[in-house]
Amino acid sequence: MLLRFSRVAGAALSIGLALAAACRHDSLPEVARAERDAAAGRRIFERRCVSCHNANGDGQTIVAGRFPYANLRDGRWRGDGSLASIERQVRLGDDPMPSFAGKLTDEEIRQVATYVLALARSAREGDPARGGGGR
Repeated sequence: MLLRFSRVAGAALSIGLALAAACRHDSLPEVARAERDAAAGRRIFERRCVSCHNANGDGQTIVAGRFPYANLRDGRWRGDGSLASIERQVRLGDDPMPSFAGKLTDEEIRQVATYVLALARSAREGDPARGGGGR
């Protein structure tokens, strides 16, 4: 009887360990996260930012065409151009840009900033799909 119990317990333990290993939550690579953030950021950008920054990020709009930092593709930033600096700009604003604190969540702000960096990078690299022209 004890031998039969130990075989059943051993089999149950083996199955449990196999299931636990199969259900492990490995973190996704950072590249996948950045791509997801940029895709989500693009959707937010299209809803909240194009009236000033234009769909391709060049800032050539009636609303903001005369402001030097409306162009997000030319590499000129109010801050240092880092993700943290762009997040701060979106969150706090700076005349004439409005603050998006309380209008966007911290995650949405990070996603928009990630997209803005991708937009600037693609413009530098001349990606025509994102409006880059290989300046």
